[in-house]
Amino acid sequence: MANLVNLDNVSQAFGTRILLDGVSLGLAAGEVVGVVGRNGDGKTTLLRILTQDLEPDAGQVTVSNSASIGVLTQHQGGDPEQSIRDLVLGGAADHVYASEANRRVIVEALLAGVDLDRPLATLSGGERRRVGLVEVLLGDHDLIVLDEPTNHLDVEAIAFLAEHLQARTRAGLAMLVVSHDRWFLDTVCTRIWEVHDGFVDAYDGGYAAYVLARVERQRQATATE
Repeated sequence: MANLVNLDNVSQAFGTRILLDGVSLGLAAGEVVGVVGRNGDGKTTLLRILTQDLEPDAGQVTVSNSASIGVLTQHQGGDPEQSIRDLVLGGAADHVYASEANRRVIVEALLAGVDLDRPLATLSGGERRRVGLVEVLLGDHDLIVLDEPTNHLDVEAIAFLAEHLQARTRAGLAMLVVSHDRWFLDTVCTRIWEVHDGFVDAYDGGYAAYVLARVERQRQATATE
């Protein structure tokens, strides 16, 4: 199966610090990749390059012509005067969107107790993030890129999100996610990319499998040395 996104020998530096050094990788339909690494090692930079929000210093980024990408960033934009209803539901009245189960369950689970007619300008940071997450989930995308999606969600909402994404990825949705929530990564991810020292190491499985495989790689490297 052809990849939705490919990086070929991509490098990126900020000042004298090299965050990515000749990185090549790809993401296919149905793959769910968790991106991990120390703060400042380039996780968000990698996501920005993959979504073509940032042009790399060197290398090539190829996105399938037919691929639609939805992105949840740490700082969602949007027109401050626009209402939540207009942004995520296209202005649909309650009885209209409520009749569509796939939309209703997302709104009810992630925006419970939030007045949909409130302007974005009146929302707290946490509320704006939840609205941004709903906007991405309701979009017709082939790939969604989520930067810390579980921030500002309670336990029930996180469990709903994990179950919802599992169902969507079984149907072919691809996903890239940066998260410090190890349970979430272990539940939804099929692969882990570890960003470190300018490189990206790939591991099969969720977070627990990544931890074990990483320890084994380090043991073998030490033995070889």
